[in-house]
Amino acid sequence: MKKRNTKIIVLLLGAYLAGGHALHAEVKAESVQENGRDAGSANTDQVVTREELEGVRSEIATLQERLDRTYERNTAQTLRPLFVSGIAQLRYSRFENRYRNNFGNPQDNQGGFSLNALILNFQGNLKRDYEEGRNINYLFSVVTPSGLNASNATPDYTLKPLDAYISYHFRPSLDPEGSLLQLIVGQQKKPFGLEALAAEDKKPTILSAQSARANLGALDAGVNSGAFPSNGFGLDARDIGVVLKGDLFPKYDAAFRYRVAPVEYSIGLLNGSGPNAIDNNGRKDIAGRLVFNAPVDYSSIFRGLSAGGSIYNGSAFSTALGQYDVRRAGADLSYVNTPIGFTYEFVHGKDASTTKQGQTLTIFYNIGEQFVSGYKAQDRYDDWYPTTIQPFVRFDWWDSDTSETDNVTEITTIGLNWFLAQTTKFQLNYNIVNLGEHVAATYSGPRNQLLAQVQYSF
Repeated sequence: MKKRNTKIIVLLLGAYLAGGHALHAEVKAESVQENGRDAGSANTDQVVTREELEGVRSEIATLQERLDRTYERNTAQTLRPLFVSGIAQLRYSRFENRYRNNFGNPQDNQGGFSLNALILNFQGNLKRDYEEGRNINYLFSVVTPSGLNASNATPDYTLKPLDAYISYHFRPSLDPEGSLLQLIVGQQKKPFGLEALAAEDKKPTILSAQSARANLGALDAGVNSGAFPSNGFGLDARDIGVVLKGDLFPKYDAAFRYRVAPVEYSIGLLNGSGPNAIDNNGRKDIAGRLVFNAPVDYSSIFRGLSAGGSIYNGSAFSTALGQYDVRRAGADLSYVNTPIGFTYEFVHGKDASTTKQGQTLTIFYNIGEQFVSGYKAQDRYDDWYPTTIQPFVRFDWWDSDTSETDNVTEITTIGLNWFLAQTTKFQLNYNIVNLGEHVAATYSGPRNQLLAQVQYSF
């Protein structure tokens, strides 16, 4: 009898917690069977009394209260589904050659350890369409360091917004063979170029290309800490506005789950005043990008071949110049495959009456199987991931004023990326800086630089 009562208690507890009617029916059937088998017995002790039933209910209520308290105390709760991720960059920098620091003091070799960037991402969906995938998603991220203190040129570790936007898929996103159309509203990357659109954890070099850097005295999420000289169009910096992006005629290789669209496009309407700032002039900036991808299968040698073009037309304001026109145009070519690959980007622009331009060529070679999809997907015990080493060389040219002679800054980077795990890599860069005579006359900073960085995400 005790064994039967125990079984009934277990079934009742499961029914209460799961809320399943089937378990209630199973308990009832179990009671009928037991009563049928005991019908010939006159022993009334085998009948469940009211006191015993109340005891079962009391035990279930106690267990439910304990479960609720455990869930409330140990589980983070949000109104909508939330996915938390982050990126951290720990860096060692060593400047070479005698130069003068920010305070005018002569330096020989100087360096040290630093927290270059810490980014926290919070993303999820505000509305999920299970039938077609016309979802409304969101992303909010914060970053530190957020810039430079104007008083002493040291990193400002204030936590500030980096990305903050919502997106809506106008077209179904669950069909890999269908084209996509997405609207993104908020603070985000500008739809321009190849280098600037790469995520912080996907950039091949520790420092961004000179043409992409934000020449605003800011660290730009820390990635350009220690950059020299302070060049760039500011393409890396986020902006606030509306971006429409999509693709056409996608090709899907079901064997490798590889999807590639021959045509990708994006166009944006932006403030043009940078991140976390309102518009400072009476016009909105327009940016657009068009990319053509090789429509091939995963096993093709031409997989990863792309050519793109970008334009930017806007205005800016300064106390010295007032409101002036800002023009940008760029072209890029990339081949990202295994084991070899390259990326090339050319950017030409004009701020007021000053014409600037930059070029960047990166050539890399992969040693290892991390980028081989079939090898990476093999089942292994524990936290296994194939190790890959990626040596590369980058040639980066920047001309801050094409009307001046001997005005080109050339940075040659010899580097190595060592992928230790799926989300962790070690980077080693040696930057060799050659300055034109015109630039060298006004720039007193270091010529060469050794950078080592550990980057991990979660």
